[in-house]
Amino acid sequence: MTEPDYRNWLVQLFDHAEDRQDWWFDADFVYEPIAPRTLVAHALRLFEAPALLMSRYSDGQIAAGFKYLIDSGCGGDLRLISHSDVPQSDRLALAGRIDRVYSQIFGARCGPYLGHLSEGSESPLSMLCYMWWDVITLDPIGTPQLDAEFREALIEAMGRTLALPHAACQEGALHGLGHWGNWAPERSAALIDAFLAENRAMRPELVAYARAAGSGCVQ
Repeated sequence: MTEPDYRNWLVQLFDHAEDRQDWWFDADFVYEPIAPRTLVAHALRLFEAPALLMSRYSDGQIAAGFKYLIDSGCGGDLRLISHSDVPQSDRLALAGRIDRVYSQIFGARCGPYLGHLSEGSESPLSMLCYMWWDVITLDPIGTPQLDAEFREALIEAMGRTLALPHAACQEGALHGLGHWGNWAPERSAALIDAFLAENRAMRPELVAYARAAGSGCVQ
């Protein structure tokens, strides 16, 4: 397994040509497994201050890099967070930071689009904002579900995202609660109910989506 330093790891994720959105499918791409604790240390550093990426990379580069990191259909290295070599404290630390991608990147770079209505579909960053909790893979291979404490911490990350004053970020959080809410149904319902009570002036389409998320009926 490889143990790249943080700078080289960032280059591997984000430093690709703008027109190579699916660079992991290129014929010259060589997958090199990374040591779980190295991956997690780098991911924690990245999620500590993801806004730093915006001065170096375009929206398309950022979206592609994160997609490779979180989506097992592309790479999905972040699932190593559940490897037995990784301490629980690191998993909970990741859950405590992962919503900063929404507050520092999606909230700054995405318009107030609603992905379930196909708004902003031409923007890879906007689509990732909507699909983040749908495509992210955090469970270890061969294990049916995540550790309960980690699951609950991730639900709280969705709750913090839901509190952001940005429609696209709110929709992304609702999308996640709609899919993951059965892990903590009472807490998920409380988060959605509070959101509806506190945001009475939002678009009716987002109100309907929030209600659908509360019953687990989201796409």
